[in-house]
Amino acid sequence: MKKYFAIILLFLSFCAFSQNKAKGNSKYDKLAYIDAIEVYENVAKKGLKSKELFEKLGNAYYFNGMLDKSKIWYDKLFEFTSDIDAEYYFRYAQSLKAVRDYDKADIMMEQFFQLTNDYRGELYIKNKLYLKEIKGNQERYKIENAGINSSESDYGSYFLGNKMYFVSSRKFVKNTNKLDSWTNQNFTNLMSAEFDSIANVVHIDELTDEINTKYHESSLIFTKDGKTMYFTRNNYYKKKIGYNEKKIVLLKLYKASLINNKWDKIIELPFNSDEYNIAHPALSNDEKTMYFASDMPGGYGESDLYKISINDDGTFGKPINLGPKINTKSRETFPYINKSDELYFASDGHVGLGGLDLFKSIPDKNGEFTLFENLGEPVNSEKDDFGFSESPFEKIFFISSNRNGGKGYDDIYKLIEQDKPEEIVLEQIVVDANTRKPLENVKISIYDSNYNLINETVTDNLGGFKTSKIRKDREYIIKIEYPDYFTSEKRYKGNDYVVKGVLPINPKLIAVDYGDDLIKLLNLSIYFDLDKYFIRPDAEVELAMLIKVMLKYPQLKVHIKSHTDSRQSDSYNLKLSDLRAKATRNYMIKKGVPKDRISAKGYGETELLNKCSNGVPCSKEEHQLNRRSEFIIIK
Repeated sequence: MKKYFAIILLFLSFCAFSQNKAKGNSKYDKLAYIDAIEVYENVAKKGLKSKELFEKLGNAYYFNGMLDKSKIWYDKLFEFTSDIDAEYYFRYAQSLKAVRDYDKADIMMEQFFQLTNDYRGELYIKNKLYLKEIKGNQERYKIENAGINSSESDYGSYFLGNKMYFVSSRKFVKNTNKLDSWTNQNFTNLMSAEFDSIANVVHIDELTDEINTKYHESSLIFTKDGKTMYFTRNNYYKKKIGYNEKKIVLLKLYKASLINNKWDKIIELPFNSDEYNIAHPALSNDEKTMYFASDMPGGYGESDLYKISINDDGTFGKPINLGPKINTKSRETFPYINKSDELYFASDGHVGLGGLDLFKSIPDKNGEFTLFENLGEPVNSEKDDFGFSESPFEKIFFISSNRNGGKGYDDIYKLIEQDKPEEIVLEQIVVDANTRKPLENVKISIYDSNYNLINETVTDNLGGFKTSKIRKDREYIIKIEYPDYFTSEKRYKGNDYVVKGVLPINPKLIAVDYGDDLIKLLNLSIYFDLDKYFIRPDAEVELAMLIKVMLKYPQLKVHIKSHTDSRQSDSYNLKLSDLRAKATRNYMIKKGVPKDRISAKGYGETELLNKCSNGVPCSKEEHQLNRRSEFIIIK
């Protein structure tokens, strides 16, 4: 895109310029509950260390949305060992970003991508690879030349009825101007193009009257009644050119009124300035808000998007920046509001395919623009793409671009929307992982593969939910949130859940009852070395969690059952297991658990977990499974 600002400055360089969570009431009917997070953290504070402990604590906070705290425990995990599952690199990176440690987060994302080739790593290498989600929209639109382009610059379309108004630097018949010495093209003027009923151009003309001057005119809009025009022009008013302190001619917004079929009473808008650019107007559907682009002081980047209220008496409020969700350190420009009050804009600050890309943002319940999506290919290309606009023709839109294969410097293209790809309805039931009971009013959030929110809902009284907008050829993330349960995230492709399925979630409070094995409830494991009955260091960490539970819940009584593998005589194994049971009991008594709450007995090889009985060949790992202790709740 040729970017020319005015007599001196490139016009388009300015972008045409080209938890805490509330605790719910428990519905369990068991005897007691154990706060898992509290148990894990108290153990860690005693100085005990293990890979599993740090993973559990990090995950507990990560899935609870407390990323600053998950970062603490993932720090310890990565300091403790290098034997770490790849997914933890991603979780660690997200946690680091929560405390603004972006450099280290980038390192983690790069290692994550190297380990997995997972496209989430593309967030780190976004300037090296195309994003899968952006490249995957190619079938949504067919793109073709709009039929109005010249060998010069043509861009910025806007429809009033069946007539398109656009910007061009072509050589004019009625209004021949001198060339801009910067671009060696004509100064841009406003043009119109009439279309027939099937969206083909039948006539092109230029606007004369008082609108086009010997300097640059650019993007324009109309009120719905067609009687008021807002447009962009150089700082040229009443035949006088204006400069800033650096002797540069900038851009301003102007208003014109249609009087006797002629544009008259041209005035500049009161929030213009000689010291910064204001350009590219857009109107809300109620015509009470104007959007525009500007590089005024106090913004986030080279040019930002702003809004300003239009009062009933025609006066204006104060410009309001659309904020850092939309604006970046780079360029945001060419706003457009469609019939549904959705915002379209161009940016080279957000992840895209190159140059300016087109984005769409749907207002939230407060009318604010905070989430957005890249319109993908073929709307966007590796060059500048901007100036999205609706048309009166069904499923036909227009954009501007300087992509390869065009007729001029910038060209206007017709977008023809294709039939939507096949979508399915996602239908699931959320249940308690322990009791398998359906859970009501669980918050469900559906994200695309780049963590852009697609849909939100809650489960009904049967634990079920349905959500649409799920494409069979896409990958999604489902996030499940419920008080007193660990937040869960599941990644899947659209065709993974065509039929009704079940999604279990784990409670933070663990239900226990007579006969349960406390080891299994807490997801722990206590093993012994071959022919030994001393407490191993890794078992100390696990026992510390059990001791914490026993001390916190004095009504609990347990029976310790210790076991061996089968690689000695039955009598030897029975004696060894009894020594292990008593060693475990004595260890817990020394740590403060009353002795009348713990009984212990060895069972030798009488209760093997697998096939590894006398004479059966087994691996070391298989034998290890049998060298264990259980903690059976007896009261």
